[in-house]
Amino acid sequence: MGKPYSIVDTTMLEKALNAASMRQQVISNNIANINTPGYQGQTVVFETHLREAMANEDAEKNGEVAVGAAGAVDKEFTLDGTGWSMASLQPELVDQVGKVDVNQEMASLAKNQIMYNALATKISGIYGALKWVVENSGR
Repeated sequence: MGKPYSIVDTTMLEKALNAASMRQQVISNNIANINTPGYQGQTVVFETHLREAMANEDAEKNGEVAVGAAGAVDKEFTLDGTGWSMASLQPELVDQVGKVDVNQEMASLAKNQIMYNALATKISGIYGALKWVVENSGR
């Protein structure tokens, strides 16, 4: 039997906020080292892992084989460590191919800042609503 009510779970929002913070640091580092000879730029991969984890979770709910199961017929035969789950989801740091482009990095920085602000606003709204419920529950 499931829970009669659901408390808001902000775990995925918090993980996305951590990924955006990490991305901000990586982009800033790329911009700071753009003229350093031999510098290899980096990028953060999170959204593709999030999509895979969501697909794996949906597949589990429907009794299907998970996306990262690499051809396994039954869940019992899947290899450990294949694919991303909601519990194991985290941002991954990857080396960029080619030279770092300052215009691309500045655009990515602006996009990431908007995403970070949106995520922070969403989490703040959720906790604000919960605070209101707690404060006004005795009235």
